[in-house]
Amino acid sequence: MKLVAQNVGHSSRATCGTCHFNGGGGEAIKHADLSRQLLTPDRNCDIHMGGYDFACAECHKTRNHKISGKSSSVPVAEGVVNCESCHSQTPHYSGGLLDHHLNDHSKTVACNVCHAPVYAKCKPTKTWWDWSQAGDKKREVKKDKYGQPDYNWKKGEFKWVESGMPDYAWYSGYMDRVLMGDKVDLAADVITLTDPVGSINDPGSKITAFKIMKGIQAIDADHAHVLVPHLYPKDKNDPNAYWKNLDWEKAFQSGMKAVGLPYSGTYEWKETWMYWRINHEVMPADMALSCVQCHESLKGDQTCNRCHQDNREVDFKALAHKGTDFSYMKSKGRDVDHLIDKTDYIDFKALGYEGDPIIHGGRFKKLPMGYKPRSD
Repeated sequence: MKLVAQNVGHSSRATCGTCHFNGGGGEAIKHADLSRQLLTPDRNCDIHMGGYDFACAECHKTRNHKISGKSSSVPVAEGVVNCESCHSQTPHYSGGLLDHHLNDHSKTVACNVCHAPVYAKCKPTKTWWDWSQAGDKKREVKKDKYGQPDYNWKKGEFKWVESGMPDYAWYSGYMDRVLMGDKVDLAADVITLTDPVGSINDPGSKITAFKIMKGIQAIDADHAHVLVPHLYPKDKNDPNAYWKNLDWEKAFQSGMKAVGLPYSGTYEWKETWMYWRINHEVMPADMALSCVQCHESLKGDQTCNRCHQDNREVDFKALAHKGTDFSYMKSKGRDVDHLIDKTDYIDFKALGYEGDPIIHGGRFKKLPMGYKPRSD
């Protein structure tokens, strides 16, 4: 303890990352935007840590040993950190023509929707984890195109993504979570363990970027709660640990006893989803999504001047098209070929809009007198 006390110092990305870069059982397993790459990232990986050499504590301020920050996967929070904490509710202030519109977007669109258009661009992340396939020590382990394994006899079958396109959902700052012992709907095709609370009709909700962690887990067929298996052997004679005996029945009996919950003796393998909010790997401002990458109606020659008066001193098309250069990212080895020239990036209809808001109007604002600008 004396040695520890004499070596206490300021935190760093390395001290925080010792745990947080390995959330979920390994590096970049569940967190799509946290990995050891953030120890020495370049500015295109994360502008805060790579461009300005931020330590975690620059944003995650500590007061009375309480560290501000809030994961979407667990209910514990000691304070909230968001982009607006530093950048304000009106973060666009360059004096350019777009600032008014971009600040208006900030009321409806979370910052990382545009400023982190892909996740896991520094290190591949796991997106599928099937526990039901575990236990085959003879199965050949294959590597995917990212060099990641598709299988581990202890944990099952995996899929990985690098430079993945987020899923988008309305988010009010709250999550519905299935906690240990909560009953779930066994009849559902998918059991959502963490689900963003929000609605297109809620002024406090914003379109927010998430990685969905999908997998197969065991659910008690009678009590309808997620089962907690005993995995790691306590010693060489442990009769119940799955990683020693490969017996799910004994592993569930022992695990549920340890957490004080009943086990009926029967279980089902069910697909589960967890929404993990994208918080890090923020790209430089000039690599944020462009207008046209979300608004397909601006793809042609007629862009902002469909509503604004034509201005010969302003190249509206250049303004609308300047944004994330996926061709450049591809040249740097990122797996983004399918995103080049993509429009309707966040899928307005899936979020409850009639279509592109430029044509159909926003969630609370309609175009004047039913006016619908030309789409040609």
